Amino acid sequence: MSSDTPILPCLDFSSIEIHPSSSSAHPLDSPSFDIPSSILQHLQTASNHLHNHETVALPTETVYGLAASSLDSEACKAIYRIKNRPADNPLIIHVSSLDMLRTLLPNKYEISELYMELITSFWPGPLSLLFPSINRPPLPAPQTNAIRMPSHPLSLALIHYSNLPLSAPSANSSGRPSPTKAEHVYNDLNKSKGLGCILDGGDCGVGVESTVINGLNWVKGGGGSVDILRPGGLGIERIKEIVDKVDGKEGLTEILLHGKPWKSNQKKSDGIPNGGTAIKGTSISGGKVKPVELSAPSTPGLKYRHYSPRVPVYLLQPNNIFPRPTNLPEEAESSSQAILRQISRRVHSSHGKGKKRIGFLYYENSPLSEQITKSTIEQDEIQLIPLSLGIDSTSAAQRLFAGMLTLERIPPDDQIDKIGVDAIMIEGCSDAGLGLAVMERVSKAVGGGGILGDVKDGQGEIGVKGESMDNTFWVDLASRI
Repeated sequence: MSSDTPILPCLDFSSIEIHPSSSSAHPLDSPSFDIPSSILQHLQTASNHLHNHETVALPTETVYGLAASSLDSEACKAIYRIKNRPADNPLIIHVSSLDMLRTLLPNKYEISELYMELITSFWPGPLSLLFPSINRPPLPAPQTNAIRMPSHPLSLALIHYSNLPLSAPSANSSGRPSPTKAEHVYNDLNKSKGLGCILDGGDCGVGVESTVINGLNWVKGGGGSVDILRPGGLGIERIKEIVDKVDGKEGLTEILLHGKPWKSNQKKSDGIPNGGTAIKGTSISGGKVKPVELSAPSTPGLKYRHYSPRVPVYLLQPNNIFPRPTNLPEEAESSSQAILRQISRRVHSSHGKGKKRIGFLYYENSPLSEQITKSTIEQDEIQLIPLSLGIDSTSAAQRLFAGMLTLERIPPDDQIDKIGVDAIMIEGCSDAGLGLAVMERVSKAVGGGGILGDVKDGQGEIGVKGESMDNTFWVDLASRI
């Protein structure tokens, strides 16, 4: 019988000091690290595991990652085995310096002016950049690697101490919500063969994975493109600012989202949870750590459904943010009360004849959350378990995955032997700022049950009575029917 995976406490990670390069062209070329002994002993343990073909769970500013040496094919295979990850879902490489980055690039490759400006502006941080692979596999496999520099001091220190670039997807079973706490990793992956230890660095600051961009088609002087392959912890608006700055003029480079032209959506109205900006966990510019459909996808998150809890998930789209679906009949019942009745009919109580326990991830002071709370009082068979996402998409990014995992494990008051809600409802938000990343994760979670499969695009299917046939519901806040 395998023993429990040890959790190594490193909550004093803020005492790690990271100093910029003193005698080179860029402060990130070869930073130096001062690591206190209380943390160093745990980094030594983790490094030993990494050099012994094993994996380590570690915190980044986005989510907890399941890390292995990028130079060790045996260890990288262990990542896929532990997560039950599809073999064609690539891994992002994490580095602690630009010197380490250069060892992963072809000899004659020169980092573009755009990439250097993005690196200077957002590294360390939640931005992954596509680079040409030094050892390109046969087609149709991707010819590139996504690489980033995390800003969590503990992950940077481990990469530096072990002197290994680390491949690290989220530390969870494939299809499950990504972990933002060490206990999330333990609850999911404890006793997994090949998982050496879990470094506990507290809660993750950003809460959603990094933004991944392909800037290899950028052309100096204009005429090229920059493609956002995965929205994440850095808003597209901020990336566009840097592109325009390097170009010297707005509009010379086309900004794409999943290969299609992107346009900023900055509309705001009362009660709409708006977009926020990325949370940067570490700065190395000042001397010390400061808190602050595809056959061969080129980056994670493009092909498979992710982030699914073990219970059904329903997305609520309030009409103060989302337009009415064109295929929704005029006579369709779309009030908060009607939507709750529709969801209640689908949900089966796992607690005998008691009330159906429905979790609700909501935005504070939003019109939808107020209506859902009032409407639940009229539904005798529903017990609402509300959990706040905060006031906007920045706080939602931090709380989304933890919220889903928490709701899975909240026991009923009278049945301690049972855990979790019967279903989860999530309030949708604007796609401005981090809202795009939040909504992409929510959309992939809809359905629940840990579903794996291709992501479905387009509007939901509508039944003969105007009811949603999938798990996405448009809510008319003005309707009382």
